[in-house]
Amino acid sequence: MDQAEFQDWLSASDRLTAAQRAEAARALSTDADEERSVAAVERSVGESRICPRCGEGGAVRKGRTRGLWRYLCKSCGRTFNAVTGTPLQGLHKKERWLSFGESLAEGETVGTSARRCDIAPSTAFRWRHRFLDASRQNPETLRGIVEADETYLLRSRKGERNMVRPPRRRGGKAKTRGLSKDLAPILFAADRSGATLGAALDSTRAAEIADALRPAVAKDAVLAGDAARCYSPCARSLGLSHIALSQSAGPRIRGPYHIRTVGNRQSRFKGFLFHFRGGATKYLGNYLQWYQLACLDENASPSTCLGAAVNSACIRIEK
Repeated sequence: MDQAEFQDWLSASDRLTAAQRAEAARALSTDADEERSVAAVERSVGESRICPRCGEGGAVRKGRTRGLWRYLCKSCGRTFNAVTGTPLQGLHKKERWLSFGESLAEGETVGTSARRCDIAPSTAFRWRHRFLDASRQNPETLRGIVEADETYLLRSRKGERNMVRPPRRRGGKAKTRGLSKDLAPILFAADRSGATLGAALDSTRAAEIADALRPAVAKDAVLAGDAARCYSPCARSLGLSHIALSQSAGPRIRGPYHIRTVGNRQSRFKGFLFHFRGGATKYLGNYLQWYQLACLDENASPSTCLGAAVNSACIRIEK
């Protein structure tokens, strides 16, 4: 917030009621961590107050429970709050959620998060993936020239107790040279505006890549990729034009077409993951979401990270 916006906000405080002034004072005080966390969570309900169970709006307030407003749905007659149906439901210590959101925004390790929030490392790890599970939202729309490329990471079973193979030390190496089942594929796609899609894949088959791109790529986009066999049939199934950039056939830049943007995204993601000494393959989707929140979002803040965990419609309870 710049100085002019701050002055506008400050001048609007004259219109607050006495109760609103008291609530604002509590939220701005240094010892009101719970109020600030609750305020960030409550914004997800919005003015429409849509019930997460039946999908109808217009719910009315019906007291507070454990610090959160409780709402009564006029349609189904059931009550809910801001975290009903989300992975955050049932978590305690709300006064530390905003601090944990700050830890996510800064990309901190489990140990650093635990010390910042004064919680156990096991709790910090559980919170990390509960928050990231909740924050998965519909991807941004990719328009214009859309670059796509896949990269690979060595499959990791970090943290598992029932291993079917001896554990590797210091990262290890794949048993087979080249591409093999020892490597987990990750698809990255990006347009020139900076909108980015990252998806953990089971394989690099054209159908799977098309399924990953379909919700995000605009119908009139042009798909630019390398000469991998999967991209041409993928583009056909999506109804997109395809520009193949092959190193063996000449320079990998053809006029405005290149894959440097998506290559940058891949490199930054691997650097981000290295900070945590790698990550288990089963959590790759969460780490991709965290990378988008912490590294690619220029406006990342504790409130946005906490808000992302309660704003996703896909995690609400189904009818």
